[in-house]
Amino acid sequence: MKHKILYQTLKDKGNPEYVEENAPFLCNWENTWLGDGYYFWDTFIDNAHWWGQVRHNQSYIICQATCDFDTDNCFDLVGETEHMVEFNDAIDFLKSQNLVNEKTTVSRILSFLKSKTDGFNFQAIRVYGIKSISEYKDEYKKYRHRLIFELLRPQYLDCQPAIQICIFDKNGLNLRDLKIEYPDEYNRDCIS
Repeated sequence: MKHKILYQTLKDKGNPEYVEENAPFLCNWENTWLGDGYYFWDTFIDNAHWWGQVRHNQSYIICQATCDFDTDNCFDLVGETEHMVEFNDAIDFLKSQNLVNEKTTVSRILSFLKSKTDGFNFQAIRVYGIKSISEYKDEYKKYRHRLIFELLRPQYLDCQPAIQICIFDKNGLNLRDLKIEYPDEYNRDCIS
């Protein structure tokens, strides 16, 4: 089992004690990409800073946590090809039932898997939101970490992809050691 560092970005409401006592916080917006759960950025804190800039207008807190990561407990659509096949099989099945069209979302497919598939007993899901970070806003350029494969070709390697983990229950994946990482004035490691 692998230990992962995760980051949750929150609006700064001037209540760091409350955040450390109660985090992580559930995201259950109507348009959640992966359904209701506790959303974290995987490994790269730059993605958490980008989300703070975009979503919370530069007034944000980043909490760091540790989890136990393995693909027996996390439905991994980033690095586990068998999970990708299972996800695509669900899409194909729903298409055969005329239940998928061009407006069908990832969240809807996951909802089907969670509610109608006996073997879907995962505590979390991991995805890479390709083009999450806008390519058209110059102020986001510092959050795009790309390296080309060949000169004059559009293909590139994303060195810090916008990978998210949505943990379905607050203690899923043995989530622990949550602390405020940013801003420095709330970070106990930076306070003298």
